[in-house]
Amino acid sequence: MHDVSLAFFWHQHQPYYPDDVGGENPMPWVRLHGTKDYWGMAMLLKEVPELHATINLVPSLLKQLLAYTEGSMVDTHLRVSRLSADGFSEEDTNYLLDNFFLVHVDQMIRPYRRYHELYRKRGFGIDPAERARKRFTKRDLIDLQVWSNLVWIHPIAFELDRDLADFRAKGQHWTEKEKEWLLDKQMEILAQVIPLHRELAKRGQLELTTTPFYHPILPLLWDKRQARRAMPDVALPKYLDGFHQDAPEQIRRGVAMHEELFGQKPRGLWPSEGSVCQGIIPAVADAGIHWIATDEEILSCSTDGWVSRDGNGFLRNPEMLYRPWRVQESGRQLEIVFRDHAMSDQIGFHYQRFTAQHAVDDFCGKVEAIGRATAANAGHRPSLLTIILDGENCWEYYPNGGVDFLRALYRRVAQHPKITPVRIRDYVEQYPAGDRLNQLFPGSWIHHNFGIWIGHPECNRAWDLLHQTRQYLVDEQDAGGRSARQLQQAWEELY
Repeated sequence: MHDVSLAFFWHQHQPYYPDDVGGENPMPWVRLHGTKDYWGMAMLLKEVPELHATINLVPSLLKQLLAYTEGSMVDTHLRVSRLSADGFSEEDTNYLLDNFFLVHVDQMIRPYRRYHELYRKRGFGIDPAERARKRFTKRDLIDLQVWSNLVWIHPIAFELDRDLADFRAKGQHWTEKEKEWLLDKQMEILAQVIPLHRELAKRGQLELTTTPFYHPILPLLWDKRQARRAMPDVALPKYLDGFHQDAPEQIRRGVAMHEELFGQKPRGLWPSEGSVCQGIIPAVADAGIHWIATDEEILSCSTDGWVSRDGNGFLRNPEMLYRPWRVQESGRQLEIVFRDHAMSDQIGFHYQRFTAQHAVDDFCGKVEAIGRATAANAGHRPSLLTIILDGENCWEYYPNGGVDFLRALYRRVAQHPKITPVRIRDYVEQYPAGDRLNQLFPGSWIHHNFGIWIGHPECNRAWDLLHQTRQYLVDEQDAGGRSARQLQQAWEELY
């Protein structure tokens, strides 16, 4: 087989949940995924120093992580977790019973006898919270508060921390003081997330990349008409003018925050949802970015199907997917790599149903097949297989949080004589693109279009409201009747 450079690219992201004006934060996902996936994925890499990889950290995620660890952020779930069981209002109890089981039942509730007992007592599909709360004692409520946070701590933490393991082994009847100990431990782990990524990047094992700050869909900020390329009959909003200042500003802010936290500008950028178009190339390049990534279906559309899959899923001209390409616009250029859609989806959606060993055997067998398929035409460069998927969302569906699978996978590929795990920046520096795309097809990694975010009546109404709000803000700024602080806050909300 031909040598394969294997690029794992984990996209760690959350939207910006807090309402900074109203002072509310309804969602716990930054905190819960932080102590599980963001910490755990980095720790798994740390176990195998030979495993080079890339992780994308979205600035809106980083901003929220910092707010938690600096003590200024509380979400509704955390507020209710901290309540004494003696002080529950009916509303708080209803929230607890409706929201503290929001996990994958088979992998995150059933394995724990007490949590499963509480789940069955809740009676989902039978009783609303108002009726179910009559069945819950004070002890039940404390145990539910604990378990809902405990299952969101990564399995490696229990391997490394005997006190934490003993705490989980107790299983039930925790005290208020013990519950507070767990919530303090949660914050300790959360505080390690950013330093841990910084450590792995500093030692050269990990490449860290960024995304436009608040995770906007750049091509639609640039020009909503881009949606028509993949969806010619799509109904568009009334106002079609692009926000040509906002797209570069989102990129600039993302790069600036990354540099502030990690000491250097990122070389790579994951455009939100893999959304690309020809027009954004100069703005990305002007921010100092060298390479971007998106889905293979964008490459297929950009080459009129020359690189594409047949009805059986086999690639036409496979060697052209497994290499970087060059894109150019207005005198600027970027390297661009394309994810193997099928291989990425195997990890994201299918291997959870395999045993860990079977999944690793299957994955490595497929990588070897790619090496054989590209041997004749790849030339001197190793074939670049890029695996890109959300780094937080699939593991709750895996046994043991995906630890058994990822550990075995990392160790196998690190030892494979023909597979080399790489950071994307290292590959594109050593083997820069020799092929150029004449026109980058506008689309995302979801069906190579923008159908999730535009075309539906409610989406179009939202775009029109955004246009009107932005115009109002510009008019107020020009009128000069607002303070600089008010204007700054308003622009931040708009972004």
